[in-house]
Amino acid sequence: MKRIFLLSYLSLSIIFLFVLELYSQEGRGQGRLSGFIVDEAGNPVEGAKVTVQYINYSYRLETTTNKKGQWALFGLGKGEVDITVEKEGISGHLRIPVSGVSKNPAIKIVLKKGGTEPSPGESTEGLRNALVQGNELFEQKKYAEALVIYQELVKNNPRLYLVRLNVGNCYMELQEYDKAISEYLKLLDDLSLQDQEKKDNKLIAQVYAAIGDAYLRQDKFEEAQDYFLKSINIDQSDPAIPFNIAEIMMNVGKTDEAIKYYEISIKVAPDRAKPYLKLGYAWLNKGDIKKAVDYFKKVVELAAPDDPDSVLAKELIKNLSEIK
Repeated sequence: MKRIFLLSYLSLSIIFLFVLELYSQEGRGQGRLSGFIVDEAGNPVEGAKVTVQYINYSYRLETTTNKKGQWALFGLGKGEVDITVEKEGISGHLRIPVSGVSKNPAIKIVLKKGGTEPSPGESTEGLRNALVQGNELFEQKKYAEALVIYQELVKNNPRLYLVRLNVGNCYMELQEYDKAISEYLKLLDDLSLQDQEKKDNKLIAQVYAAIGDAYLRQDKFEEAQDYFLKSINIDQSDPAIPFNIAEIMMNVGKTDEAIKYYEISIKVAPDRAKPYLKLGYAWLNKGDIKKAVDYFKKVVELAAPDDPDSVLAKELIKNLSEIK
C-alpha cells in the first residue's frame, strides 16, 4: 500500500527545527535563581560573569556577582540549565533542574583554575552540533550512522525525547521494526511519567502514529489501526494519520469508515489532491458515480496538470461520463 505521508520525516523536520531554536520562547517563567561564588580559598568573587543556559531551549540569562559574590536572576521557567561562571582564568560549572514558579534554593559554586566545564557531549553547543550531524546523515539516508549519533546523545540526555523518537525512526528505515516499536514504547512510558501540565500530547500522538506506521509497513493492519486511532484521539492536526486509517479501512473493505477518515484528512489539509482521489475510488465502490466524479474533478483542480493523479483523474472523469 502506498503512503503519501512519511511520519518519520515529519518527526525529523521537528527535531531539525528544534536545533534551529524552535523553542526559543521556552524557558521563561516566574522562577528565581540565586547563589554565591567563591574561590578555592572561600573568598567571595566580585565581578564574575554568570551565564544560565537552558539545555533544551535557546533561552539564556546573564549577570555578574556583587562585592559579596552574590547573584540573582528572575523570569526562569521549568527545565534543566547549565550554570557557567568565569572570571580571569578561574571558572566553574553546574547543571541543575530549576522551577519556573518559585524561588529555587541558593547554590554555591567554587571557581577553580581551569574550571569544571561540561564535556563536549553535554554542552549546549556540543548537543546542537551532534543533532545537526545526525540529521544530515538521516537526510542522506545513512540511517545506521545517524543511529549511532542519536543513541550517544540520548545515553547522556534521556530527556531529549525528540531525539529518542528519531532513534526509533532510524530503526524503521533500517526495516528493524521490532526494535523501532520497542524504542517507541519505551519513549511512551517515559512521556507518561511527565507532570500532567507538562505533557507533550502532540509528541505522544506522534509516537503512537509512528508505532502504527511500523505495523503498517509490515501489513499488520489491525495493530496499525489501533495505534493510529490512539494517535488521532489525542491530536487531529496531522493529515497523515486519518489518511492512513482510511487506507487500512479500504484494504479491509470498510468503505464507509474509509470515507469518514479521508474526509478528516481533507478537513486538516484541504489542498492535498491524493485524499480526494481516494475518496473518488471509495464512492465508486459504493456505486455513486456522481460523487466519485465530483471528487476526481477536485483532484484536477488541485494537482498540477502533469501530476499522475491529475492525469488519472481526467481519464476517470472521461470514462465515467461515457457510462452515464
